[in-house]
Amino acid sequence: MSPEALSPDALFPEASRDPLPGAPPGTDAADVLIVGAGPAGSATALALRAAGVPRVVLVDRAAHGSPERAALRVGESATPNVGPLLARLGLPDDLGRLGHRPYHGNLSLWSGEGETADDFLRRGSGHGWHLDRARFDRWLREAAVERGARLLAPATLAGVERRPEGGWTVGLRDAAGRRSLTARVVVDAGGRRAPLATALGARRRRLDRLIALAVDVAVEACPTGEPAGGGFRGRSFVEAVEIGWWYAAVLPGGRAIVTLMTDDDIARAAGLAGADAFRSAWAATARLRDLVPPPEDALGAGAAPAVFSAASQHVDRAVGAGWIAVGDALIGFDPLTSSGIAGALDDALAATDTILRWFSGDGAAARAAAIGYARRAEDTLRRYLAERTRHYTAGGRWPDAPFWSRRAAR
Repeated sequence: MSPEALSPDALFPEASRDPLPGAPPGTDAADVLIVGAGPAGSATALALRAAGVPRVVLVDRAAHGSPERAALRVGESATPNVGPLLARLGLPDDLGRLGHRPYHGNLSLWSGEGETADDFLRRGSGHGWHLDRARFDRWLREAAVERGARLLAPATLAGVERRPEGGWTVGLRDAAGRRSLTARVVVDAGGRRAPLATALGARRRRLDRLIALAVDVAVEACPTGEPAGGGFRGRSFVEAVEIGWWYAAVLPGGRAIVTLMTDDDIARAAGLAGADAFRSAWAATARLRDLVPPPEDALGAGAAPAVFSAASQHVDRAVGAGWIAVGDALIGFDPLTSSGIAGALDDALAATDTILRWFSGDGAAARAAAIGYARRAEDTLRRYLAERTRHYTAGGRWPDAPFWSRRAAR
């Protein structure tokens, strides 16, 4: 993840309310344009506005409040380190007031030695949150707009070109057609597709074929909000099986998320994207079927699970002259490590520090900041891959099964 060749004159002197040099009069201009308004993009906008960057534009492909934006999301749990990161963004860290549920740790049936519990309190780290992801994402995005960021949605990236005078011309496509904006710096927060970074020459490196097949089901709740069967006690649950692993957690609003993580070819061969096959695999689990019993009506009138890519991946360049990648556009984590949301917020803060150096007018400091961000990304990827290998090695009850043997080799 090395930065591209960076020269001081390719970076930018300072944020300004004036149009970019050489831009036609009346040009729609931004100091920083961010592609993607998920947690990474919204947090970057919040941090930039808090630092005094005047013109921050968020571009998102889904309209605010649209069904696409509210769709089931993978990554429903925020680990305890999310609270301090929210505080650094100037946001409240008590997400219970927003309707999210405390997340106290993890239950797992993983290594064949019986069910184990990992409680955050024993680590001295407090608790995290089981999130309503649509609500959480909306809250971050609205906070960014309230603090002065401009949201353009629905809109998609149609092209990006470096301007000879400095900065970028960014083409967007929205309901009215195509439009152009100029920007001093552009940020890729566009998720695993990394649309901006790849348009600027970076390549995506996919390390596995992991997908998530997920359903959001109503649960019969006790007064505590737990499923009537009990057993969660504010924890998430993970169960290893021959074809992958299952994840479940109780969410706000009397719902639970149940997700099967496996490789795409394994899912295709078993027809697991179909409601009946998915329910049968769920019913064959050793413990999950008791914690959250599969619905008798095959997921509700034959509804199939939602399917998402959850592959471990990264871009080969984290940063270049005047552009930077954050969140899943930078590194897409395996959900087993619970790194996604915390990583997105931490990327946002680190990227903001880098961008502010670019705006300082000191070319040497700007270049050093870009190199530092690239090295940070390399270190994050290295630590993540070691953690991923450690987790999967501990769960290797089926060493010859394709899912597990693929991960043992990494």
